[in-house]
Amino acid sequence: MPKVSNKTHCRGTAVVEAAVVVPLLLTLTLAIIEYGWLFLKAQQTTNATRQAARVGIAWGASEDDIVAAIDTLMTSAGMTGKYDTPTISPADIASLPAGTAITVTLTVPTVNIALVNTTLLPKPDNISASVTMAKEGP
Repeated sequence: MPKVSNKTHCRGTAVVEAAVVVPLLLTLTLAIIEYGWLFLKAQQTTNATRQAARVGIAWGASEDDIVAAIDTLMTSAGMTGKYDTPTISPADIASLPAGTAITVTLTVPTVNIALVNTTLLPKPDNISASVTMAKEGP
C-alpha cells in the first residue's frame, strides 16, 4: 500500500474546508450588503416623509404639495414609483387651524427596493416612516 504524505492529506482538507466556509462567507457578505442597502432606503424614506411634513405644515399648503414633495424626494433617491400612496391625516390640511397635528405616513414595500430579492435572508415586508408636526399659523 502506498504511503500518503501529510502534505497531500492537508491539501484535501483545505479543499473541503473551503467548500464549507466559502458559501457561508458569501452569504454573510450578501446579507451585510443587502441590509446596508435597506437601511439606506429606510433613511431616505424617513427623510422624504419628514421633508413632506415640513411642506405640509406651512400656511396654505395642501395635500398635493405634500405628495409633490414626496415624489420629488423619492425620485432623487431612485425610488420613483416604488412606494405606496402616502397617507395624510387629517384629510383637508389647507383649512386646518394653526397648531393642529398633521401626520404624513409613507410605506415602501421591500420587494420593490431590495438588491437581491431572495427568501434566504429574513427582512421586513415594508419600510415605513411616519412624521407628525403641528400646522403653522399665518
